[in-house]
Amino acid sequence: MKKPIKNFVAAVLSISMLALFSGCGSSETEESSTAATSEETTVTTVATQPPTQTVQTDAVEPLDMDDTLFIGDSRTMGLMEYSGLESDFFASVGMSVYNIDDDSISVPNIGKVTLDELLSNKSYGKIYLMIGINELGYDIDQTAELYGELVDSIRQKQPDAKLFIQANLHVTKAKSDDHAYIKNTNINKLNDKIAKFADGKSVLYLDVNPVYDDADGALAENYTSDGVHLFAKYYIEWGDWIARQSAIVLKEG
Repeated sequence: MKKPIKNFVAAVLSISMLALFSGCGSSETEESSTAATSEETTVTTVATQPPTQTVQTDAVEPLDMDDTLFIGDSRTMGLMEYSGLESDFFASVGMSVYNIDDDSISVPNIGKVTLDELLSNKSYGKIYLMIGINELGYDIDQTAELYGELVDSIRQKQPDAKLFIQANLHVTKAKSDDHAYIKNTNINKLNDKIAKFADGKSVLYLDVNPVYDDADGALAENYTSDGVHLFAKYYIEWGDWIARQSAIVLKEG
């Protein structure tokens, strides 16, 4: 690692990110976030809230993240832009299990590649997967099936890597109450389903929601401006949490 993650960045550069959410765009600053897109369909779900984990402490030594790949949607793009993690990122605003095999993404320091090309030509020690919010308008069982196929594909191409399935972040209560299908109940149901793909050995599960949730089990309003994405400064905190919590999970496994 070029810089220990626990030594937080002293200043976050002020930049703008293009955000799209439910067909609406907005320009955002340093403490803003990228937005997600989703297609509205009927959601059929049956499950319970996924398990949570102990929040990390500063006493835990973070993992080295130089040999790491993050795969995900706009929240993962936030990690790429703001966290300071020295990792590779295969991420786009509208990424989902329905288009991930078709998209070519510009990966910093590598170039424009498909996920298959990236996984076939570079080896990783750790891979983090967080997608799901763009899929909430689809049938949840179909989404979970495709998610499982994606997990299997990653494992086949990177058998020596530890794969971390990340629970999808909650949205605020206001966003959940107002949106037709992007609701925390649906996020919880999907998280419960994808958590079952973790075997505790080569595939592990991380849930950062307890760090950012309010008393209602929703993303706390003070962490976000749009109800979906974290302010830039909290991506630094989240990146540090990932490195430390991963160390805990690997030790426990």
